[in-house]
Amino acid sequence: YLHTMMLLSTHAGPWQQRCHFQGPLKVNGSGKALNKEELEAVKVELEKIKEQFQYKEPARAFMDDPETKWRFGGPPDYSLTNLQYLKGRSKIHPEGSLELIVENLVKTWEMERSHKLDSNEHKSVDVENFKISANGGKVFDNKEANEVGNYNVLLDACPANLYDSKNTTWEQSHEAFHHAFAAFPWEVLDVYSGPPKVAFTWRHWGYFTGTYAENQGKGELVEMFGFGTAIVNDKLQLQTVEIYYNAEDFMNVLRGDMKVEETNANWKSTGGCPFAAATSK
Repeated sequence: YLHTMMLLSTHAGPWQQRCHFQGPLKVNGSGKALNKEELEAVKVELEKIKEQFQYKEPARAFMDDPETKWRFGGPPDYSLTNLQYLKGRSKIHPEGSLELIVENLVKTWEMERSHKLDSNEHKSVDVENFKISANGGKVFDNKEANEVGNYNVLLDACPANLYDSKNTTWEQSHEAFHHAFAAFPWEVLDVYSGPPKVAFTWRHWGYFTGTYAENQGKGELVEMFGFGTAIVNDKLQLQTVEIYYNAEDFMNVLRGDMKVEETNANWKSTGGCPFAAATSK
């Protein structure tokens, strides 16, 4: 879960320790992060649409332990990511559904992987048995995955001329991507089997308002679709995760070598956008 937070100084105030992504909300070429006023405006809009449409924010667990060693000094604030998720998702899964349970589990895993320094504190995974790979690449255990970061894990099989995961640190990987998008939400599309081996399709999306490798986005919607399997234990902790998606197209779009219209030929956001449909009435 390629994730959606603003990477700021470890000495930043609590309001700043909210997310890694720091691309602008609108295309302005600055790559600036949200300031306090912009974040407050996001929070106001988020509460407004929750009340108006009875929407609920994603439930990320295990954020309240006072003993947690947070990477950026405190728990993250997902207000912007949640707002863009509620406005841009293609499906609204019923409360208690397997789809929503899987979606929140993956979001919790992403939060822990991106924000909790000590991999032994990651409660969404079976610490001793966790394994993850993407597109047939290297299989990482819990400690290794935490050391290199989600981007390097999920792009491990990507050709080195597009993304050199072997020679990119955790910090470098997050710095490279987090100027591109203001947020990059994730959703489950469909779940095809229940525990212990869960098979599901998913979608990642965001507006390319910032920059990647000196390529300035034009505000275009960048979507990523994929398939995954996750073996979970009786505590619903992740044990073995395999992710599949077209990493090459994603990287080529960010580098400016491919147009978004040329990607995802065999995918589409099924069901349209519920928020757009609700606001058009």
